[in-house]
Amino acid sequence: MATYITVADVDAILGASWAPDDKKARAVLQANAYLTSLNLSGVDMGAIPQEVKQAGAELAKSAAAGILYQQQSSGSLEAKTVKAGSVTTSKTFGAIDSSSTKAQAEGIQFALALLNPWLRSSFGFDVYR
Repeated sequence: MATYITVADVDAILGASWAPDDKKARAVLQANAYLTSLNLSGVDMGAIPQEVKQAGAELAKSAAAGILYQQQSSGSLEAKTVKAGSVTTSKTFGAIDSSSTKAQAEGIQFALALLNPWLRSSFGFDVYR
């Protein structure tokens, strides 16, 4: 796992009161794991860009609040009815679009917006000649 931010970085960006002292180390660990999972491309690990550190700070704050890895548990209730002749069948189910960034907390959306220049498209690929 790459280390994009430290507790000292987050304290410098957000102030020391962003989380209780006993939660800071784990929150920064979770933020670094999240950033690593994004497979950021072109980030100089010797001189981490300020935008990446800011995004990491936002993710650490979300992790300390318990919402970085929180599962979406609400969505919309949908019903479908099909009729064929005299036979009718109905199906009701809940739908959650967990892939939508709208389902993510504000701090996580802000972090992803900051990281946009380093995020690789899932539809892109490298071509070597």
